[in-house]
Amino acid sequence: MQYKIELRYCHGWDDAEWTEENDGVERPLRFQSVHDAQGAIDEFLAAIKRAIAAGDMALGHSRDDYRIVEVNAHN
Repeated sequence: MQYKIELRYCHGWDDAEWTEENDGVERPLRFQSVHDAQGAIDEFLAAIKRAIAAGDMALGHSRDDYRIVEVNAHN
């Protein structure tokens, strides 16, 4: 079973479109567990918090705007 991270857009929930590169090929980022996906969200939000503190970014992101969902055959 795999999981992905979705972001709340104006039109509703959809894939956050996070990607990873393997051997020069970019693929959608998928996780083996909810715990792994949660860790990625936590790391992302911490990086944003650091960027705001450093003055490199003006606005933050809310944890409520992200969710973890199971990937099905169409994702």
